[in-house]
Amino acid sequence: MFRFYWLVAVSPASLLETSINRCPGVAVNKNCDITGAKMINWKALDNVPVLLYILALKTLLLCLAFAGVKIYQSKKAEEALKKEQAEKRRLAQQTQELIDNLKED
Repeated sequence: MFRFYWLVAVSPASLLETSINRCPGVAVNKNCDITGAKMINWKALDNVPVLLYILALKTLLLCLAFAGVKIYQSKKAEEALKKEQAEKRRLAQQTQELIDNLKED
């Protein structure tokens, strides 16, 4: 993890002590130059574009999956509505036939 320190009026000797105590494996020479510090591994960043493409692909797949579910749900709801309307029409037709039959008698 990264550690951030606020340095206020620090002498080179105290800087030398704190760098030795807090950074194991890092040597400080008499000019207060830090030697042996690990550099950033820039080769690790070579995989970043691939990881971003994978993330974009995963996001696209999730969006398509959710869109598919919404389409499925809307079609299912539309079919249920059509069934309900057909049932209402059938009942209205039956009642109209009954009314017509009563008028004929």
